[in-house]
Amino acid sequence: MQKFESFAQDLAKAVVAESAKLVPHPDNVAKVLAQRKNGSYASLDLTPFAVEPKPATAQPFFENVQNFDELMAAYEAASKALPFEMDIFRAEGRIHAYADQFLADLFAKAKAEFSDVDARRVALWVKDFDIYVAVKAVESMLNSKADMTVLHIADRLGWTAHFDHLAIRCGSSRHLDSERVVKMLVEDHGYSASQVEGEDYYVFDDGWNAYPVYKLLDNGQVIRLFIDQSAEDDEVQIIQHWNRAYGFTSHHLAMTLTKLENGQRRSVSLTEVIAQCKENGVTCLTPTGLYTEQLLEQVFTKPEINGEVPAEIKAEVAAIHPDLPKQIENGKLLELVARREMSPAFVERFYGLYGIAFDAANPLHYAPIYPYFLPAQAAHVIKTSIGVASAVA
Repeated sequence: MQKFESFAQDLAKAVVAESAKLVPHPDNVAKVLAQRKNGSYASLDLTPFAVEPKPATAQPFFENVQNFDELMAAYEAASKALPFEMDIFRAEGRIHAYADQFLADLFAKAKAEFSDVDARRVALWVKDFDIYVAVKAVESMLNSKADMTVLHIADRLGWTAHFDHLAIRCGSSRHLDSERVVKMLVEDHGYSASQVEGEDYYVFDDGWNAYPVYKLLDNGQVIRLFIDQSAEDDEVQIIQHWNRAYGFTSHHLAMTLTKLENGQRRSVSLTEVIAQCKENGVTCLTPTGLYTEQLLEQVFTKPEINGEVPAEIKAEVAAIHPDLPKQIENGKLLELVARREMSPAFVERFYGLYGIAFDAANPLHYAPIYPYFLPAQAAHVIKTSIGVASAVA
C-alpha cells in the first residue's frame, strides 16, 4: 500500500505545481482540491487502486471475429464461460421475461443494421477486455448508435477509443442486489473494491447507491465498473424498474478518447469530442466537471429510447408513479469522459507499480491522473438519463 500512497503524493505535487486552479488538500498530500462555481471544493484522491494484474480473458473469444454471426457466437461463448448475474437471479422471478426478449430483439435489429466491418470493429475493441466487460460492451454497442458512431469517429481521425467504465443496473437494496453482483464479480471475475476511503460505496440523495469495483489487466487496460441499485425505501427510483425490464444490461458505457501528439498520448478535449459527435448526428447534453481541469470531465448523449417496453411493465410502474412509464423507455446512454493523462515519467512509474513494462506505442498504456468517480458528477447520471433537469456538477 505504501508504494501506491508514495506515488500519489508525488503525482499530486506535480499536478498542483503545473495548475493554476487545483490546490493541495490540507490534510492529505495524495489529494488535490478543485473549486466549483459555488465556491465549494471537490476532493480528488490520486492514489491508484491496489490490485494485482489479471489476464485479458476476452481475447480467445473475440480475436478472430470476421463477421456479425461470429461476433454473436463469441458473445454467446463468453457469456457462458463464467457466472453472470442471471445465473444468480433467474430463479427468483423478479426479472421480467421481457429482459430476454429485449436482448433477442436487440441482436436481431443489430444484424439487420450493422455491417461485418462494424462487427469486426466491435470485436477488435472488446478483445482487450475481460470476459465480463466484453459481454456487457457488446450488448451496449449493439444497443446504441452513439457508441458505434464514436468508434467510427476514432477510426477516421486516428484517435483511440478507450473503455472507461460500465454502469450496471441492479434491483434494490431491499434484496441486496448490488451486493450479490459485487460478490460474483469479486469471486468469479477477479474484481476488487478500491482501498481508497469513500471509493468503495456511494449513496445518493435521490434514492440510489452504487459500488465501484476495479481491475487492471496484464495488457495495461484499466477496468472500472459502477454497480447501481435503488435504495430499499424508494419505490419510485428508476434503477430497480430498469432492472426488471432490461435485466443486468449496462445503464451506460463510458469511453475516453486519446490521440498521439509528438509521440505522447493525450486525452482529446471534451469540446472537440462533442463537436465531432454533433457533426456525426450524435447529440450530447450538458457537460459536467469542467472545474477539474480535465481530471474528470464528462458528458452524456441523449438516452436511447426503447418504445417496445410491454404494456404489462408500463402498467406495473404506472401504478407506482405516473412518470415511470416514460422513464423506463430510456434504455441506455453513452458517457464520454475526458481524463487528463499522466506525464510519460509518471505513466512509466504507474505501470511499474504493477510490474508491467510501459510501452509508449501501446494505446492500452494510457494512465489518467485521476482514476475514480466524483460523487457530485455521479449523482448527475440518473437525472440526466431520465430527462430531469439538474444543476451541472
